[in-house]
Amino acid sequence: MTVKNGDFIRIDYTEFVDGQAIATTVKDLAEEKGIFSEEIQYGPHLVVVGAGQLVKGFESDLVGKEIGYSGRVEMDPENAFGLHDPKNIELVPLNRFKEERPVPGMRVGMDNRTGTVTRVIGRKVSIDFNHPLAGKTVVYEYSIREAVEDQTERLKALIRTFGRVNLEAEIKDEIAVITVPWELNYYKEWIMIRRGLADLIIQHLGMKEVHYIEKHKGEKVRAELISPPGKESEAGGAQELPQGMEPKTIGEGPAPEENPASEEGSASVESSVSEESSVSEESSVSEESSVSEESSVSEESSV
Repeated sequence: MTVKNGDFIRIDYTEFVDGQAIATTVKDLAEEKGIFSEEIQYGPHLVVVGAGQLVKGFESDLVGKEIGYSGRVEMDPENAFGLHDPKNIELVPLNRFKEERPVPGMRVGMDNRTGTVTRVIGRKVSIDFNHPLAGKTVVYEYSIREAVEDQTERLKALIRTFGRVNLEAEIKDEIAVITVPWELNYYKEWIMIRRGLADLIIQHLGMKEVHYIEKHKGEKVRAELISPPGKESEAGGAQELPQGMEPKTIGEGPAPEENPASEEGSASVESSVSEESSVSEESSVSEESSVSEESSVSEESSV
C-alpha cells in the first residue's frame, strides 16, 4: 500500500535538532537518550496524512512511501517550524505573572499564545512567541508501522489521539456514536474538545453526524484533556512541542502549577474525578447530543 493524503497510518519517529534527539515515540530510545518522561504515552503515533498534524516537510515526505518503510528526512526551517521572526518577541509587564516569578527559559501561555521567557528587565519580561524550534533545521528518523483501515478503529484512534481519552464508540448508519462519562462535564474545555473532535470525525471519516451520549454510572474517570490541534500557517501545521517545553499559563487565572486550561486555546489537564454522591445503575441517565453536518452541537439537557 502506498501512503496518500487522507490515509490513517501509525508511525514511530525520533526528532533531532543539532544532532541531539529531543523527542521520540520509542520508549527504550527515550530512556537511552535521557529524554524519557512519565507523562508521555509511548508507542506508534496515529497520523491522518494531510490533516496538518505534522510539520509540512515531514508530512509531505510520507506521501508515496510504502507501509513498512523506514527512512530519514531533513528539513530546513521553512519546511519545519518556520523562520525566527523578531516581531514575535514582546515585552509584557511583570505583574502579569501572579503566582510565580518568571525566569529565562520558562514556557508560558498568554492571550491564547505560547512563548518562552528570554529576559527579565526590571518590571518588564521579554517573551519570544516564536516556536522553540523556529529557525532550526530538524531531522526525523521514522518508520511507517501500519495503515488503519477499519472505520470503527479509525474513530477510536481519532478520539484517543485528539481527545486524549479512551471512550466507547461505534458507527451506526454513517453516524458516529460516542459514549461519554458524565464527569467530563466538570471541564469547560471538554465543550470545545468535543466540537473540534466532531469536526475531525465528519471531515476525515465522512460521517453524517456525531452523537455524544452522556453516561451516568457513578464511577471514577481519569482523563487527560486537550483541544484538537490548530494549524499554524507559517510553521506548516499544528506544532508539537519538544519534551519538557510544556507551557505555564500566566495572567489572571489560578496558580501555574495547577495547570489551568485556557478556554480559548489548547491546554492539558490531567486529573482524577470522583463523585461524592453515588448514582445507582438503576437510575442511570443517558443524554444524547448530535452534531450536524455543519458541526454544530446541540444537547437535549444542559450540562
